[in-house]
Amino acid sequence: MNFVKRESKCSDRRPARWLGLLAGILALTSAACARGGVSDAQMYSPPPPLSLVAILDPSPDRLAGELHELQAVVSANATPGEALVVMFLEPSFGATYVVQKGDSLSTIAAAHGLSLAALEAANPQLGPLSGRDWKLIYSGEHVMLPDGAAQDSLVLVSKAPAGPPPPSLVRLPTLPANPTDFQRAQYKRGVESANTTNAARIASWQAAAAKATEPWQHEVAAQLNAKAGARVPAAPAPNRGIVSASVEAGLTTLQGLNGRRVLLLLGGGDIGPTAIAQSLANVNLVIANLTDSKASAAWTAAGTKAGAASVSALDAALTQLQLPQVINRET
Repeated sequence: MNFVKRESKCSDRRPARWLGLLAGILALTSAACARGGVSDAQMYSPPPPLSLVAILDPSPDRLAGELHELQAVVSANATPGEALVVMFLEPSFGATYVVQKGDSLSTIAAAHGLSLAALEAANPQLGPLSGRDWKLIYSGEHVMLPDGAAQDSLVLVSKAPAGPPPPSLVRLPTLPANPTDFQRAQYKRGVESANTTNAARIASWQAAAAKATEPWQHEVAAQLNAKAGARVPAAPAPNRGIVSASVEAGLTTLQGLNGRRVLLLLGGGDIGPTAIAQSLANVNLVIANLTDSKASAAWTAAGTKAGAASVSALDAALTQLQLPQVINRET
């Protein structure tokens, strides 16, 4: 896909992050009852979209199974605007550059002997995948400067359609001061009626959202299935250095994406973590297909120390049974 590229200087101000809130019916009712007044919520706020970076072991005896596990995750659920990046374990993804005031992707590429296309390909989080124009980069952001070893590291980059606009919700009635029994009964009926209407509108939106994302799910599942049957060039056996470099590259990509961020390591987890240099704040870490309980404990400790929003260490059996639910549990 070709995008028009226009250059501008970077700004010190970061874009506001859209943080969706779960607008449950119970929350609306509680808010109104607690204040004895009108709920401020008038528009349904869907859960934030999933941003998933999955890292796979390209070893011939592992890759097909991991691709099918990821296929099951995508097929189980999808959120409007979901971002998906799939990458292989690699010894190196290149250096990381911190954006300075006055930088643009063109000047960064030129300063490091890279083409603009190569720099953009290595940093999908800086473009339409995160709803941005390539020209918008901000001071302090991390940019991957790809080297030759990372040329084929990105297996798949895809974004789900936006879906339908969220529905408006019926405003909950006001309970008068010093209400009579009749007014209390009337208020109760009004709340029940509004909640019933709002629940129906949310259910209708959810059905429309699922219909909008279904073709994307089928397309991505087909792409993953095709890659599972393709021949992959020989890759070095994973070691701590490879796992560490891959996790850091995954985090660099993920930090530029919006929504509920999940870093999924499908292969190489048994090697265990090294120190995680980047913060895992607002990142849900999932380590799958573990066979070593010591590695499981080590990942849990390392992820917690780095500030992860959650850490899930799954053995092979739990990966088969629970991976889609773990990835999609808050979407």
